[in-house]
Amino acid sequence: MTAKEAQLTELLSLSTRTLTHLTAATTAMSFELLNAKDNAVRASARKMIERMLAISSELDQQWLLIGQLAGTPVESSNSPEQVELQSLETPES
Repeated sequence: MTAKEAQLTELLSLSTRTLTHLTAATTAMSFELLNAKDNAVRASARKMIERMLAISSELDQQWLLIGQLAGTPVESSNSPEQVELQSLETPES
């Protein structure tokens, strides 16, 4: 691999790492929003979590390609995790 190819691979890696961190932060915030009292906020949080799952899947594909480019394949579990969302609100009397 030439120096330029190594630099491009490193750039791709840094960009993908940043997107991975942003996805994780957005997902964490969405889980926190599930505690909101507003039904619309909770519904939006659920939708965002679903979107983040799709983005995470695409990022996993990018990591595999980056690993191939760098000659260090990334291990893939090939077993998607499923998260069950439950309401955390308490019934009002």
